[in-house]
Amino acid sequence: MFKVKELQLSPDIFENPLFRMHLHCFQWYGYVASTEQSHPWFSLIRCIVFTASIWISCALMLTRVFLSGSYENLSVGATSWATAVQYFAVSIATLNAYMQRERVVFMLRQAHADLQAFKLQADDQELELLDSTQRYLRTITMMLWVPSVVAGLMAWSDCIYRTIFLPQTVFNAAAVHRGEAQPILLFKLFPFADLCDNFFIGYLGPWYALGLGITTIPLWHTFITCLMKYITLKLQILNKRVIAMDITRMKPDLVVQHLTPAELNLWRLRLCKQFVGEQLRIRQFVHELQQLIRVPVFADFIIFSVLMCFLFFALTVGVPSKMDYSFMFIYLFVMAAILWIYHWHATLIVESKDDLAFACYACDWYNFDVPVQKRLLFMMQHTQRPMKMRALLVDMNLKTFLDIVRGAYSYFNLLRGTHSY
Repeated sequence: MFKVKELQLSPDIFENPLFRMHLHCFQWYGYVASTEQSHPWFSLIRCIVFTASIWISCALMLTRVFLSGSYENLSVGATSWATAVQYFAVSIATLNAYMQRERVVFMLRQAHADLQAFKLQADDQELELLDSTQRYLRTITMMLWVPSVVAGLMAWSDCIYRTIFLPQTVFNAAAVHRGEAQPILLFKLFPFADLCDNFFIGYLGPWYALGLGITTIPLWHTFITCLMKYITLKLQILNKRVIAMDITRMKPDLVVQHLTPAELNLWRLRLCKQFVGEQLRIRQFVHELQQLIRVPVFADFIIFSVLMCFLFFALTVGVPSKMDYSFMFIYLFVMAAILWIYHWHATLIVESKDDLAFACYACDWYNFDVPVQKRLLFMMQHTQRPMKMRALLVDMNLKTFLDIVRGAYSYFNLLRGTHSY
């Protein structure tokens, strides 16, 4: 059982430049609360309600697709199955996120404290790195949010239009159940009325479930992207500072020309010690992040690999309508984008860590005394320790992502060849 104080963040954390938008969405969702809220319990209870709603929606959709037996055509079945399976994947992610809220809050506090200290010491080049990271994260966030919102608006607008002008095509659950009519797009995606034909579950339920899906899916995945990009930013800054070996960062009023060789060595050794401590903190943060995402990313690896293959097959073999074609294309894009986000940014983290050894060599080590050179050599040896992210049995890197795409395409060709016979 969580304690309320353990899930509350100070107001300044909500204005963190890397996490601002996501934290405000999390606050509305009830995932975290602010210390300024008078009734934080209401916010945290809201998270329980939303998380339970996602699982109930998932259970209803999976029950419907398993009980349906067969569909009138492959395209309709592909759209229904894709929606249900995607909700199953997001259900795993939301439950995992709910169970690990303490870890998320701890990581956010640590990242915010680190960025606050960074701003006090950063030079113009490092501040530009921070600004470019913010712009990059906005782009990635929009890349995942836009197709999700577009898909939601398509289904909602179709439902609104038909409810106003063609109500007989909306409130026809009995005829759809008998096979005499076709459901509208929203009810194809969320066929709750087939299980319980009343206004709240059959009509409002799909509206509510769709709203949860198009907000929760991009929100969580882009938030994890922010954490991964924060690690990359930390490694880039560390690489830059190792190359510079500027001891005045530790004490700005220090005059290097007035130091004796022994004092200069002492300050450089202290700086090396600071670099090693920073690298250890980054490794610990990577470990915490891996523990947070390993289960849902592994589930996405399995689910999306199969679903991408199936949707490719449905697009080529079936006869999808324009609306079904649009939704299947959006599903493929979103699934591929989610997999790419995790594996690409894990690759960036490993590459930035590997650059640290070259940064040690790129500094003016040949002008330093032997004790400092030995410390730099120790740092280089320490950077060679492997630091890779894993999702249970799967390595998270670009090679794995390409293997997923190749595997999905190979199985698609196998299905298509089998179908042609």
